[in-house]
Amino acid sequence: MVYLKIIFYGILAFIERHPLFTLFIILISIFAPVVWKAIGWVIVAVLFALLLIVGVAAFRMHKMRKQVEDQFRSTSSAGFSSGGFSSGFSSAQGMSLEELVRRMQAEAEAKRRSQDTYSSTTTQSSTAQQKRVNDKVGDYVDFEEVE
Repeated sequence: MVYLKIIFYGILAFIERHPLFTLFIILISIFAPVVWKAIGWVIVAVLFALLLIVGVAAFRMHKMRKQVEDQFRSTSSAGFSSGGFSSGFSSAQGMSLEELVRRMQAEAEAKRRSQDTYSSTTTQSSTAQQKRVNDKVGDYVDFEEVE
């Protein structure tokens, strides 16, 4: 039943997008039955070609989905510990979501603190070596080459 509804809505959408073409086909089918045979076979051929293209596309999508599922299964069975960011998720199998979020937040805070301390030590040492100059457009800035 769902498929019939989809087909019906597709036909209605086609009629809504191409009203002149639909009207032309209806008028030809009513007033020129002799011509309708030739046009009918052309329409049947076009519909057959469209169905063939849709079938080939569906087959390719099915095949690609199977490949992705197989790759996912092979990587999930091998474990995520080899990856960089995913190493934290390998131990999260017995955790609740809240515990996982707390752990990730704690790791992010620790990384932020380590980066802040590193950047503050480097800026203190670099400011001692360099002169502060007002960086406006057109100002000349002295610099020393570091070897």
